[in-house]
Amino acid sequence: MVPGLKSFRRVVSLSSMPRFLVWRLTGRCSTASIRLRQGPVIMLRPRSAGNNDYGVAYEVFVHRLYAPLRPVSESSVRLIVDLGANVGFSCLYWLTQFRNARIIALEPHPGHMAQCRANLAANDMLSQVTLYSAAAGVAPGRVTLTDEGTASTVVAAGMNGIQADVLDIFALLDGHVVDLLKIDIEGSEYAILADPRFNQLQVARLVMEWHGDLASRAWCFARLDEAGYETVEIYHEKTHGMLWAFRRQTAASDSFAAPTSAK
Repeated sequence: MVPGLKSFRRVVSLSSMPRFLVWRLTGRCSTASIRLRQGPVIMLRPRSAGNNDYGVAYEVFVHRLYAPLRPVSESSVRLIVDLGANVGFSCLYWLTQFRNARIIALEPHPGHMAQCRANLAANDMLSQVTLYSAAAGVAPGRVTLTDEGTASTVVAAGMNGIQADVLDIFALLDGHVVDLLKIDIEGSEYAILADPRFNQLQVARLVMEWHGDLASRAWCFARLDEAGYETVEIYHEKTHGMLWAFRRQTAASDSFAAPTSAK
């Protein structure tokens, strides 16, 4: 999804339009604070190898990929869990839609986490979000991440990269009723979905991006069906795609091996 100037202009407030146009048309060489129509203030940083703020903002605020595909009342969403919060745009979007919700957000990349805090602070929303500078996983530990902006992934131990803590999300969410769960963790989603504890999570709806190949896509749909979810696909390409899933029932099975290509 290539960000388009004309489409993004539709979501920018009139007061911020001159600032946005200067930022966009002069090569994004500085940080711009942009207020969106009927939405939050977002910080768009200079373009660099580790920064895709504009592309992420386009997906969240123009394509509205995190808008639930089924009707949900504002008052019914009390807890949101954001695995892979990036620079916080998804948090900002949800807190403008579900104003009384609180969010638990995990983001392992230190640059993204700093920007996530800045975006939340610019909107006086930090008090509604519990932030963890950590990756989502199935056991506590440490991992190494590539430094590739929004596409940073876990690499083998001993390789160069960013060191990050890992939190066991099943321990973190034990006892919580989650109204909305987001999973966008660049391939680490398979360990979480395959864990037998996934079936016991109290999650009403989830939105996730899968990574890998079309066999991985098929596995995700099968796994979510087995875990008691109805799935609706938003889009898919050869190496990644996005879906929503809505809880249907509690599944009985406790074992579902992840596909080899996704491990």
